[in-house]
Amino acid sequence: MKRKRLLLRMFILLLLFTAIGFALYQNLFAANSKEVVQVNKPAANFKLTQLNGEPIELKQLKGKAVLVNFWGSWCEPCKNEMPSIQEAYNHYKKDKFEIVAVNVQESDIAVKSFMKSYGLSFPIALDKEGEVYRSWEIFNLPTSVFINPDGIIERNYEGEMSMNQLDQWIRDILPNKS
Repeated sequence: MKRKRLLLRMFILLLLFTAIGFALYQNLFAANSKEVVQVNKPAANFKLTQLNGEPIELKQLKGKAVLVNFWGSWCEPCKNEMPSIQEAYNHYKKDKFEIVAVNVQESDIAVKSFMKSYGLSFPIALDKEGEVYRSWEIFNLPTSVFINPDGIIERNYEGEMSMNQLDQWIRDILPNKS
């Protein structure tokens, strides 16, 4: 009986020290690590190749409202929101609005098939190695980053967007808010 109590106490102490160590790590180290996607901060530049073979660089879109959407063809929420994103692109592209849909680590064939089946006409950038995905500290798909014409991030959203959310958030970043 004494041995069981001793083992239980040791186990509780181990858990306690683990929790303390984790809390210290979070406060001392993780808090100091730089988050790339921060609201009210400039968006980090990236340069990727589009599905059509042309390069696309974020800084070249300065002066436009930009939605950077990280997605995958296997991702159900990504599939669900793509028709709304295409509809928003069709509606707002005349208002200095651009979309860069960043596909994360998939083959050209999978991306082309997806693009064709959803009738997508906005730029599709290929993050073949996941470099932008990692450097922007994106952890879930889909993730959408709304950037104003000055290159400042106004919103970062993880998950599937509704048409109402998308519409409002795009209007919030347009050069001449309508």
